[in-house]
Amino acid sequence: MNATIKTIGKIKKGFKIMIRAKRIFTVVTIQFLLTSSLQAQTSSRQIEEVVVTSQKRAQDVRDVPISIAVVSEEMIDKVGISDVGELSQVVPNLVITMTTTRGFVSMRGLGSGSNKGFERSVAMQIDGIYYGRQEYLFETLADTKQVEVLRGPQGTLFGKNAIAGALNITTGQPSPDFTGRIAVQGGDYDRQRVRVAVAGPVIEDVVNARISWDGDTMDGSIKNTTFDLDPAQNPHRGDIDPELRSQDFGIGRFKLSFPNIVEGLDLNLSATKTRIYGNSIGLQLTQAEDYTLDLYRKYDPQVEDDPSDFRGSINERETSLREGETYTAQFDYYVGEYQISAILGTSEFDKGSIFDADFGPIDAIVLADDDHYEQRSAELRLVSPEGPFEYVAGLFYFENQIVGDGRIIINPNRVIEMIGAAQTSGATNLLPLNMPILSGLLDSIGNQKRNNIRLFDQETESYAVFSQSTWNVTDSLALILGLRYSEEEKRAKQILAYNDVASQALFNVFLGESAYDTTGVRQENDFSPKFSVRYDLNDEISLYATYATAFKAGGFNEQAVDDTNLEFEPENAKTYEAGVKTRFYNGAATLNVGLFYTEFSDLQVSLFDGLNFSVGNAASAISQGVEIDGQLLPTDWFAFTGSLAYLDATYSEYKDGQCPANGGTSATSDSTCDLTGRELPRAPKWEVSVSNLISFTRMSSWLDDALPIDIGIGLFATYRAQQYLTTDLDPADAMGGHTELSAALSFTDEAEHWDFTVSVKNISNKIILAGSNDVPLQPGSHSGVISEPRRVFAELKYEW
Repeated sequence: MNATIKTIGKIKKGFKIMIRAKRIFTVVTIQFLLTSSLQAQTSSRQIEEVVVTSQKRAQDVRDVPISIAVVSEEMIDKVGISDVGELSQVVPNLVITMTTTRGFVSMRGLGSGSNKGFERSVAMQIDGIYYGRQEYLFETLADTKQVEVLRGPQGTLFGKNAIAGALNITTGQPSPDFTGRIAVQGGDYDRQRVRVAVAGPVIEDVVNARISWDGDTMDGSIKNTTFDLDPAQNPHRGDIDPELRSQDFGIGRFKLSFPNIVEGLDLNLSATKTRIYGNSIGLQLTQAEDYTLDLYRKYDPQVEDDPSDFRGSINERETSLREGETYTAQFDYYVGEYQISAILGTSEFDKGSIFDADFGPIDAIVLADDDHYEQRSAELRLVSPEGPFEYVAGLFYFENQIVGDGRIIINPNRVIEMIGAAQTSGATNLLPLNMPILSGLLDSIGNQKRNNIRLFDQETESYAVFSQSTWNVTDSLALILGLRYSEEEKRAKQILAYNDVASQALFNVFLGESAYDTTGVRQENDFSPKFSVRYDLNDEISLYATYATAFKAGGFNEQAVDDTNLEFEPENAKTYEAGVKTRFYNGAATLNVGLFYTEFSDLQVSLFDGLNFSVGNAASAISQGVEIDGQLLPTDWFAFTGSLAYLDATYSEYKDGQCPANGGTSATSDSTCDLTGRELPRAPKWEVSVSNLISFTRMSSWLDDALPIDIGIGLFATYRAQQYLTTDLDPADAMGGHTELSAALSFTDEAEHWDFTVSVKNISNKIILAGSNDVPLQPGSHSGVISEPRRVFAELKYEW
C-alpha cells in the first residue's frame, strides 16, 4: 500500500512539472508570436506536410498516434549536422554518444551496455531493413533524406529491440530524372568530408539508378602527451599516435530501381560498402587520486586530470577498423489498391580493435577484439488501401551470428605496481587480492605478458507475425489495434581459456576468472499488443491516446568471468501515452504535446566494478514525462523550432545495485547499494532545444531586390540538465546541466542550386562529459570521453 501511495505521489508530482513545462513552452511561443507582430495570421508561408513511414505505410506525421520527431535532410543541412551524435541536440529525450569506434543510444533514459550479448534498446531500420548491432549507427547520415525518431516502446511493428523506441531512416532513392548533389566540407582538425549523390535513368522507363559516397576524415582533437617521450629511453612507449580520436570513414551505396518491371511489380536493389576507422576514443583522466598521478607520471611526466585541455596519455596504439557490406532487395506488387511487399536483406562486417584498458601511459592492461557479424532478414507484408477499415499485416524472419574473439593482455609487473600504489594509499578494500600471493605467482611465471582467450559465438533465429488495423469509425474518430507475436531461439558457444597453467593461475588470482567451455540454448516468445485511439477535433487539432508493450530478449553474457553469470533474462515494458498535435495560423505554426508513463520490469543492466564487467537484471523502473515541440513561420524571413522535455526515469525497485568504486570500496566486495528511487543513467530531467533561422535578404526588401543570393543565419541552443553516465550513479561520473550553442551562416543562390555554409559548433567551448568510468585498479580515479571543443567548418554544396 505504501509503495502504491508513493508511486501515485510521484506521478502527481511528475504531471505537475509537466504542466509547468507546458507553461514554459507556451511562454516561449507567445514571445515569438509577439516579436513577429502576429504576422503569421496573414503569412503566406506554410509548414510543409511531413510524411513518415514508421507505421509501414506513408502517412502524415499528425496521423501517427505516438510521440515522434522528424529530422529532415533540410534540417540536417541547415543545422550543420555531420555526426549522428548531433541528432541529440535537436531531439529531446534522445541521447546518442558517438566516438570514432563505437556508439551508444538511449531514449527516455533506456539504453544498452557494451556487451556483445545484449540486444539494443532502440531499434534501427534503414530503408525498411532492421539492423541488429549498434555499429550500424555510423551509416545513419549517409545520403539520408529523413530520420524518424519514435519515442517509447514500438514492439508491435518494430519487434524485440524497440523497447525504448526506434530510429526509422530513409535514404536517397533512384530517380527517372537526372539529379544529384556534391558537397565538400573542410575546417578545424583538417576535416575533409566529401558527399556525392547522383541519380538518373540508366534505361529510360526501365531502370533508374542512384550512387552515393560519403567520405569523412579528420584529425583527433586529443593530444597524446606520451607520444612526446623518446622511445629509446622509454621502452614502454609503443608505436603510438600523436593525436587521439582521428577518423577515416567511407560509406558508398549503389541503388537500382526497376519500376513496373512486369505489370504491377516494382523492384529495388541496393548495395552498401562501409569502412569505419578510428584510432582511439580519446579518453582523458577527468579526476585522479594523487597516488594515480604519481604512478602514471613515472611513465609520462605530463599526465594530468584536467578535462579542459584535451590531453590524454596512453602508451598503446589504439585502433578500430570495421569493414562491411550490405545487400537488399525490395519487391512491391500492386493488386488493385493493395500493396504486397517483400523486403530481403543480408549484411556482414568484420571489426578489429585494440584498447589501452589501464587508461594511462603504464604498460599494464590491453584489450584486443576481433569480431565477425552477419545477419539475414526477410519481411513479407500486405498493406491495404485507405478507407473505413485499413490495415498492414506481415511476417518477419531474422537471423544473425556474432563471433567474438577477445583477449585481455596483462603485464604482471605493471598490474602489481598499480595494485600496490592503490593499497599503499589506503585503498585496502580495492580488491580481494593478496599481494604476497601475487608476488609469489609473479616469481613463478616470470615477467612476460600473459593473456586469456575468450570466444563468444552466438546465433539467433527469430520469427514474428504482426498486424496493425485502423478502424475509421467516423471522419474524426479512429481506433487502432496492433498485435505482434514473436518466437526466438539463441544458441551460444562460450569459451574462456588460457595458453598455459601459469596464465590460468594469474587470471584466476587477478580477475577471479575460472576457465569454462559451455554451450547454451535459450528459447523465448512474446506477445506485444498495442491499442490507440485518435480523435480529430477539427482539421488543425488531433488528440491521441496509446497503450503499447515491447520486450528485449534475454541472452548470454559475453563478458562472464566464470560459469555462474552466463545468462540474463528478457526485459519487458508497457507504456501509456496521450497527446495533442496541432496546426494553426493557416499552417504557419505547429505545437505538439505528449505525456507518457512507461513501466519496465527485469531491466537489463551492465556493471563495471573497476576490474570486471557483469550483467544482470534490475527489478523494475519507471520512465514518465512530457515532450513538447513546435514550429513557427511568422514571416518569410524567420523560422523558429523549439522543443522541451521533462523526464522522470527512476528505479522503482533495485535493492542490489552497484556501489560507487571510491573510498577503497568496489562492487567486487560483498556490499551492494539500494538504488530504489534513484534516477537511471543518461536520463536528464530537463532538455530544451531552440533553433532560429533568419534570412537577412528576405528581411530587407532592398537586399532582396539587390542581391541574387539569400544570406541566412541559423542559431541553435540545447540545454540538458544533469545526468549520471554510469550505472553506479557515481557523482564523479556525472555531467552537470549545460547549454551547447552552435551557429551557421549560409549563402544560397535564388534557384537554390548552390549553397556555401560556415558552421560553428560548441561556440562557448563548453567542456561536456559524454562518457565516463572508473580507472581500473585505481579507486577514486576516473576517465572519460569529452565531447569535441569549439570547431569551425565550411561546406560548399551544389545540387541539380
